[in-house]
Amino acid sequence: MTILPQISRLYQLPETTQQGYSHEEIAALEARLGIQLPAALRTYYLTLGKNELINRSHNQLLTPGQTGFSDDRYFVFYEENQVVAYWGIKEADLTGDNPPVYGNYHPGGTEWYEDAPSVESFLLLMAIYNGTLGGLTYNANSFDTVAPEVATYIESNWEEVKGITLQSQRIFTDHFEEVISVSVDQQGNWTGIFIGTQANERFEALLERLDIDWDYISTEDE
Repeated sequence: MTILPQISRLYQLPETTQQGYSHEEIAALEARLGIQLPAALRTYYLTLGKNELINRSHNQLLTPGQTGFSDDRYFVFYEENQVVAYWGIKEADLTGDNPPVYGNYHPGGTEWYEDAPSVESFLLLMAIYNGTLGGLTYNANSFDTVAPEVATYIESNWEEVKGITLQSQRIFTDHFEEVISVSVDQQGNWTGIFIGTQANERFEALLERLDIDWDYISTEDE
């Protein structure tokens, strides 16, 4: 699974730690719903599915027992932290190894939007997003508009992680040792910024390099 090294580096995970569900737990899910999970999602559940910081510090990966089908036959496996949105895979796409992921932003509604081109890209996006909102030890955020010169500075000094979301979020990183996530409106303005890392020295450097009036800084949280 191509995203595991990136997530492991970002969260500084030990190589030998078992952080997933058992084969028996996944088999029980599949038997209950009469399906076979796409290979990418099955692998993720088996390797990292139980890591609370990655999967449940903000938005939440559903446990095998919580998963199920929506009325319009999307296999739902992830939900927003206030349960006002959730994400799933079309039933017809479950036969693929790494199918697209769709989001539904109206509880009980039937409008689904393709949010990510694959399961792997979606899970990487959520690992980053959750990390900048508390999963990573050092994190900060601002919901003010980012100045154009700061946006240009970020684009010039960090590598953009492209192809992991089809919605209004852009992700930048330095070899997955630190991440910067920005919200973008329809006019291309950066309307929010979120940063995260497991390294204190990197975090302090980010705060110094980015001219942002932060709404929240984890190291200032009493």
